[in-house]
Amino acid sequence: MKTHWNKRQEPISERLRDPDEILTVTNKKTMMYNPRTAQTALVMEVFLVDQDDQSIENGYTPDEDRWVEYVTDTGPQEDFSVDLDDDGWIWHDELEVK
Repeated sequence: MKTHWNKRQEPISERLRDPDEILTVTNKKTMMYNPRTAQTALVMEVFLVDQDDQSIENGYTPDEDRWVEYVTDTGPQEDFSVDLDDDGWIWHDELEVK
């Protein structure tokens, strides 16, 4: 059974917290879509961020545990996955035609 990540509260972060999904997303250069901006992006790399006491002291949160490098029509971009969720990005491979 296929998991429907776009139906989750944080579709980008939750999918990238699954080790098997990280491999799928990066190997296939899976596309994201932002319905707010009608922009698409290809995910190029995903990095696991190790949080320690110093990073927490510097204002990072435990939710900032995945760093994503992606490419849009404006060029290369990078951000924490939780910020992508906050910006409204979803998975293109789960869009449904209506």
